[in-house]
Amino acid sequence: EQRDNQEFEKEINSFREAQQEIHDSVRIEILQNSGALDRELANQKIKPFFFDPNKLPVEAWKQLGLTDRQIKSIKNYEAKGGKFRRKKDLKKMYAISEVEYEILEPYIRIISHFKTKSTREVEIERRNNAYFSLIEINKADSALIVKRLKLAPWIAGRIIKYRNLLGGYYQKQQLAEVYGFDSIALARRSNAIRVNTDYVQKLDLNKATFKQLVRHPYISYKLTQYIVNTRKTKGQYKSIDEIQESPLVSEALFYKLGPYLVIGE
Repeated sequence: EQRDNQEFEKEINSFREAQQEIHDSVRIEILQNSGALDRELANQKIKPFFFDPNKLPVEAWKQLGLTDRQIKSIKNYEAKGGKFRRKKDLKKMYAISEVEYEILEPYIRIISHFKTKSTREVEIERRNNAYFSLIEINKADSALIVKRLKLAPWIAGRIIKYRNLLGGYYQKQQLAEVYGFDSIALARRSNAIRVNTDYVQKLDLNKATFKQLVRHPYISYKLTQYIVNTRKTKGQYKSIDEIQESPLVSEALFYKLGPYLVIGE
């Protein structure tokens, strides 16, 4: 009977370990998709080997350690005619974080015929760079966005509307969250966009009203309830880190939301 109990306990422990592995795997994928992997996790997830990113099969990207979502973004870029002519072209893919790129960069081997651009291609790139004018995205009005980034008025309007909901942009990658303005359109204009984080409006966890919290794109109705109820039952927050005690706040969400939170301002 004691032996049976030991075997049963081993099975239970094995099951728990398997469940924990699944949980950790899902958590890491969420972080990876949001660009929030730290160096330690990235080293665990990314398994580099020498590769040419141009038309690399999906399975090869998976072997490198990228997620389905990241691979889809790369394939969409290629489907629209995108090519990787230099190593740093892969860095322009906002689906791949700075840390992941740093791990992959030494292993990138691009076939020679992509390295040299034709005179016509160089001229097109030069015109594109000259086409867009510098702009600080947190203070620009709709007309200036249209003029300097050569965007349709309705896209400029959405950029302003989303900026107002967020309280300002703290990094240019957030512009890819605007409906109708994808990462490829952003990549073309990236060099022209400046982000001054001094303009970001923050929410005081101890003073923000229910209405102010719930209107923020990164704060769900349930999370708003949690924040307000916690203030009532436990008193004031001492640190923004305390909201991570809620199961509603993943590491990826806190990475996105943190720059908008403050205590006592």
